[in-house]
Amino acid sequence: MALTQKEINDRWTKGSENYDRIIHDELESFRVEGWRKLISEQTGDRPGLEVLDCGCGPAFFTIILARAGCRVTGIDAAEGMLDKARRNVEEFGVDARILEMDCHSLDFPDGSFDAVVSRNVTHALRDHARVYTEWYRVLRPGGILLIFDANWHLPHASEENYLEAMEREKKAIEVFGSDFSGNTVFDENAEFAPGKRNTAHPLGDRVRPDWDAGVLTAVGFTDITWDRDITGELWDEKEKLVYGNTPMFMLRAVRP
Repeated sequence: MALTQKEINDRWTKGSENYDRIIHDELESFRVEGWRKLISEQTGDRPGLEVLDCGCGPAFFTIILARAGCRVTGIDAAEGMLDKARRNVEEFGVDARILEMDCHSLDFPDGSFDAVVSRNVTHALRDHARVYTEWYRVLRPGGILLIFDANWHLPHASEENYLEAMEREKKAIEVFGSDFSGNTVFDENAEFAPGKRNTAHPLGDRVRPDWDAGVLTAVGFTDITWDRDITGELWDEKEKLVYGNTPMFMLRAVRP
């Protein structure tokens, strides 16, 4: 049975401490310049760009885009993520708005933003068509949508993918001493273990970003392009080992 939005938000709140630790590491790494360069190439390096960071989490995109001169609004529905985002915006000294809001129903007027960005958010949506319609609505004509995500659900969709994901987790602990949840010993009863796979994921076995492109086209977006693997200059060796079977993609679309 699919999770409710409250259950999804509670899960993200529960994981917010770990995500905040990861974000702090990222903000002190090579990734900052890599992400800034990639996003500016897609949106145009325009000062004062109005950007909506949807599902901002602990505010990684919010911070680096605000540093780059964008006027950024970060939104999230998980209380724990919002707490971390507000603290991090203050800690890193950037001017940005952090608001509690559900991506499925945005409290912004039509045509409020030049760009909408999200990272590792869309795999957890309940209703992609509804969210993509909202993102279309709040973009100005010519506005850019950038989705950064991965096929995180596919290890739960087949035994072959699940086994590979499990082996990668084990290898990461052997090579690096831990996985990204801070585990130092592989747990056979962990997320990827037999009987624990989430076969009720809303995305099932759909392959992205191809599937998203169809939804975006139906909503009205045009000039839809994607890169299936952007990890080369954005992930370190540990990330490539753990998540190599689900590389991060970039999907770009334009509101005509």
